[in-house]
Amino acid sequence: MKRYKPKNYNSLSPYLIVDNAQKLVDLLIIIFEAKVLRRFDHENGKIAHIELQLDDSVIMISDSTESYEANKTMLHIYVTDVFETFHKAMENGCVLIEKPISKSGDPDTRGSFYDFAGNYWAISTQTN
Repeated sequence: MKRYKPKNYNSLSPYLIVDNAQKLVDLLIIIFEAKVLRRFDHENGKIAHIELQLDDSVIMISDSTESYEANKTMLHIYVTDVFETFHKAMENGCVLIEKPISKSGDPDTRGSFYDFAGNYWAISTQTN
């Protein structure tokens, strides 16, 4: 089959447009140990497009412009240790939504927070 996407990329990737994309990139590197795959900058040094690997998924980010305004979204990601990941988020200025908890009948331990740009991050570790 002819290759139609980059190797090791999912077919669907979230794309975030934010004010201060570099700050979000730095935060995701700390919290999720994200790896930069590709990056293209505008002449003014702002991020035109960046792709980050978070575990087995790719997220794309750019700085907002007059043509592409900042947006907010909700994302869910499974992590190896929801408590450690949540702690990193809180240590790095994220805003608490819900501390990680296990609810009856739910095989996941879940927590959530907002990043500085207002994106809602739900994090989970499956425990059962």
